[in-house]
Amino acid sequence: MNETTSKQISIITRITAIACLASMFLCYKLWLSHGPFPLSPISVLLPKITHPFDLVLFGITLISLLCISMFRNPQKYIIVFLFLGLILALSDQNRWQPWFFQYVMMFFVLSFFNNTNNDLKYQNAIITILKLMVGAIYFWSGLQKLNPHFLADTFPWLMEPLTDHLGAGSMSHFKLLGYAFPLIESAAGVALFIKPIQKKAVVLILLMHLFILFVIGPLGHNYNPVVWPWNCAMMSLVVILFYRNNHFNFSSIKSAWSYHSIKIVFVIFIMLPLFNFFNLWDSYLSHNLYSGNTSNGVIYISNHIKAKLPDSIKPYAIGDFNQNQITIKYWCMQELGVPAYPEKRNFEAITRFFYKYANDSAEVYLMYTPKLKLSEFQY
Repeated sequence: MNETTSKQISIITRITAIACLASMFLCYKLWLSHGPFPLSPISVLLPKITHPFDLVLFGITLISLLCISMFRNPQKYIIVFLFLGLILALSDQNRWQPWFFQYVMMFFVLSFFNNTNNDLKYQNAIITILKLMVGAIYFWSGLQKLNPHFLADTFPWLMEPLTDHLGAGSMSHFKLLGYAFPLIESAAGVALFIKPIQKKAVVLILLMHLFILFVIGPLGHNYNPVVWPWNCAMMSLVVILFYRNNHFNFSSIKSAWSYHSIKIVFVIFIMLPLFNFFNLWDSYLSHNLYSGNTSNGVIYISNHIKAKLPDSIKPYAIGDFNQNQITIKYWCMQELGVPAYPEKRNFEAITRFFYKYANDSAEVYLMYTPKLKLSEFQY
């Protein structure tokens, strides 16, 4: 067995488990079934996991992650986590957060690795696909930001912790960075595989994550804490996979391709995100992160329905003249600690929750705004 490669895999496994555990704990309400925010199962035919079984399932999932982080050969615990994670994901689409999707895909690959077997070929295949996964995240995430919404809204918002201290008009000094940021991120993902500039790319990516942690962390917007562990995990993965490990070439990919698990992850995680630019694949499964270009949904309800709502939901129904609007993403963020999964089917499932309070279907209306397609970009 190659001790160096085996040790790398072991460290990566532990980092992934700890980061996933931390993020799931920070948004614990997301994984329970008895809160005010409605579940959005992938199918209405699936049985609902009721309380206290939801708490038991969530607890066992956290324990499996803890075991993965502790034991030398955590293969069976990874399989347990994948099984429980699948149940949780099918029960509510809002759990399909980008970081959770990434960890599940990584654990799927790692579940075939047994620390007691001397399978050097598969060890190298694991390192190869993990490198491609990490590079793909930066590559696609950068390209997703090449849209007018990022330049006009998201980037200025990200820069507020700096521009608020620099005075009015200071944002104009960072305009060029707004145009360059997507290209820098995407290029850094590619540069990770170019040996002469590999270490420079690692340093650039570390600086990028530190910047992100600053602007969305406690010193900045103090926003979306569940992704803070993800940023830390990505920094660790980039260093472990790329800073000193230069064993990567096209023969590595060819060798890894002989494993079906690698093929599955390669297609789902690395290739299918291309189709999101044409709205044919989900945004959160396409590394569409902080791009400003995801779908939105607003639910309009009558005064009659608002009066019947539980007190925990009424504050989110804002409006007058019998047109009370509930912004789904904001409601989800406030209640569950994560943005709502930005797909029409999810918004429609949440809208159906209000039908039970209506005398007429006309009292409930979903205003759906799809993400811009590549052909619709106008700068």
